[in-house]
Amino acid sequence: MKNDNALGIVILLSLIAIAVFGGSKGTSNGGFFKITPQNQTPEQKQVDIQYQITQAQYKADELKKQIQAEEDKKTQSVYKDIIDLSYVTRSEDPKQEYLTIRVNTTKAPINITGWIIKSLASGVSVSIPKGTPLFFTGTVNSEEDIYLDSGDTMYLITGISPNGSSFKLNKCSGYLAQFQTFTPYLYTSCPQPKNENLSSIPRTVNNDACFDYIDYFPTCRIQTESLPANWSYECVNFIYSKINYPSCVNTHKNDKDFYLKEWRVYLKRSEKLWKSSREEIVLYDDVGKIVDTLKY
Repeated sequence: MKNDNALGIVILLSLIAIAVFGGSKGTSNGGFFKITPQNQTPEQKQVDIQYQITQAQYKADELKKQIQAEEDKKTQSVYKDIIDLSYVTRSEDPKQEYLTIRVNTTKAPINITGWIIKSLASGVSVSIPKGTPLFFTGTVNSEEDIYLDSGDTMYLITGISPNGSSFKLNKCSGYLAQFQTFTPYLYTSCPQPKNENLSSIPRTVNNDACFDYIDYFPTCRIQTESLPANWSYECVNFIYSKINYPSCVNTHKNDKDFYLKEWRVYLKRSEKLWKSSREEIVLYDDVGKIVDTLKY
């Protein structure tokens, strides 16, 4: 880069020298500059020299831009314009501070585990961790590299996960938000209980009230209150055992639309990472090249 800059400066000085001291006689415009005739007045010569200096400076600036563009190509990632570091939500609370990373269009899923995000202002850097594609409650979830596909969004939260894991959202994830607070708020449009398989409940007069209850049962919520004693065992058992996250996952995990295009990834930090102003955050790929930069 230093040699390229030196070359640019030499060219600039040479062009200015030509402009000031002149070249061959004549009025031809076919060369690099307009050559002034010998009979110009001093004022005309001064104007013409100034014009040629300006042109020389313009050409030198264009050359510098070309050199810089070539240098940028050496540091830019192949994922530039494919993955965007699009937004930072600032907060003093690490559980509410997060970066938003989006994928535009890609021919194949991209493994971003191990990519580095760094603040050029503070020098703080973090590595994108692994996550759990399918989160299960009541167990230790194994972690895998995180792959993002076209249209995916990843929220990289500074703090600790409410459920202890970094995970991909699915159509049942809304159940997790009933007793835990997530930032951003979790998608809460789970499959409706009334549309599940109700064949285990006898269709008797005594169960009419139970069926009505299921018809209006809210999505992404489990039953927390006691049910009427005169409802059948089958009906009560369905409400308690089938309307919840584990059952929803078991029923729908093979649906084509089961997985949502969103990840929640946690850095498990106890303090915020990003400055509230005058910040520059850079996303680097697995070979250390720049994917995107976010300034504010």
